[in-house]
Amino acid sequence: MKRLFAGIAVLLALASAATVMSLRSRSGRPEIVWTAGLSQDRVEQAALFHEWLRNEGYVDENGELLFTLRLEAADNQSTLIQAVSGVAGDLIDHVPVSRFAPMGVLEDITEFAAENGLDPARNYPGAASLLTSGGRQYAFPCNLAARGLLVNLDTFAEYGVEPPPEEWTPEEFERIGLEFTRRANAGKARQEVFFAGPMPGMILPLARSLGGDVFNETMTASALASPAFEKALSLYCRWSGELKLIPDASDIASESADSSSANGEATPQLMRGRYGMILTGRYVNMDLRRSPRGTFRYGFVQFPEYGFKNTELTVRCTSIYKGSKHKEFAKIFLKFLAGRDYNELLIRSSDGLPPNPAWAKENPAFHTPPERPFEGKLHTNELKWALAIGIPESRSPFYPLNDNKINYARQKVENKLASVPEALRLAAEAIDHSIRAAVEGTPSLREPYRQACELQKKIDARKAAGEKIPAAWISNPFFLSYYRSKGMLAE
Repeated sequence: MKRLFAGIAVLLALASAATVMSLRSRSGRPEIVWTAGLSQDRVEQAALFHEWLRNEGYVDENGELLFTLRLEAADNQSTLIQAVSGVAGDLIDHVPVSRFAPMGVLEDITEFAAENGLDPARNYPGAASLLTSGGRQYAFPCNLAARGLLVNLDTFAEYGVEPPPEEWTPEEFERIGLEFTRRANAGKARQEVFFAGPMPGMILPLARSLGGDVFNETMTASALASPAFEKALSLYCRWSGELKLIPDASDIASESADSSSANGEATPQLMRGRYGMILTGRYVNMDLRRSPRGTFRYGFVQFPEYGFKNTELTVRCTSIYKGSKHKEFAKIFLKFLAGRDYNELLIRSSDGLPPNPAWAKENPAFHTPPERPFEGKLHTNELKWALAIGIPESRSPFYPLNDNKINYARQKVENKLASVPEALRLAAEAIDHSIRAAVEGTPSLREPYRQACELQKKIDARKAAGEKIPAAWISNPFFLSYYRSKGMLAE
């Protein structure tokens, strides 16, 4: 009942905020629409923007704001339909730039971004492929994440096991994990504690540490059927199915039967000490800080990897709609996202990494939040990794789906429907089929695809001859980073 009343209170607060915004819009002043969803966090951010506008002097002679911002809810599919139809909001949140930009529905902000310090080179260079298309910038981040493994140090201390180091190998993961699960489950009728929560998201960075990726260099075909992915998928299935360092589907089902709640990050199990660590980022604090169990001592370590250290960099970004009638006002909102007020709000709330790292780098309140020393190096490490080893997932402009098929392959293996090589081959074939269908059905993709395939032939020939590859030939952000680290690029 308390949860019901709390939920009603939140809805009433959101409705009140929306009503205020609506009333303001009737004053005759221009209004820009931010298609970002109606949530408590977004309402707070919109309110802060209005306060920022006033403090920055965006007011008329009567002290009234020159324009206001209104929130609007929509998912990516409906937003795309609205944009193509000419009726989208001025600002579009959660933008998949690689999909929207080629359709001509996003405003090119390249020069504006460079002039105002909003370009990736001055913020998070690794995020460039998520904000740009064809060498032009179309978006700016609202927040970012560079995920790793959040460790419950109190759980490790309880069982007398040394916590993992910040960087470690798969062999160390297995050795430490076996010792941890042996001690944690000693004398119990069945296994109750796992070294780590379910984290199939670790498979991609593990394969990348061996030089593999989902797509080839030009993103014209899948590269899943490779020795790197065979090794990574085999290891994960061994840790989950054979060694029980990670729970499999049946273990998770039994947890639910035991009334323990499992979510995507397995946060409750980490707090209870049922999992020694989970895959997440600093955004997990939005849950941990609300719970009395969330004050355990944190560790934050990288995924167990081989030679090439990496983590997946993700971005929630906002773009200006090409058909907006208030583009200059919308650009002011992007400047707000890069400014102190918005970034300090994200630093306080722990809702991902702030879009402008300058406000976090030398900020003690970011690295060690007041009265929260137990959060350890979570914040420091994630920022460091985002700037140094963060690489976005490769997104092919020729592949229309938001599914890299890694989980498809994993489930095939775990359900004993295919061997590891066969599962990866089937996943690669599914991706390639979708690419062919998209290119055949979209005339605007045919020539870019043909040109990219020609480049791929040249890249393959250079690799076979042991020659360096021109960086301009490569569109896959992973291979740009990987080949650069190996001295394989001609730049």
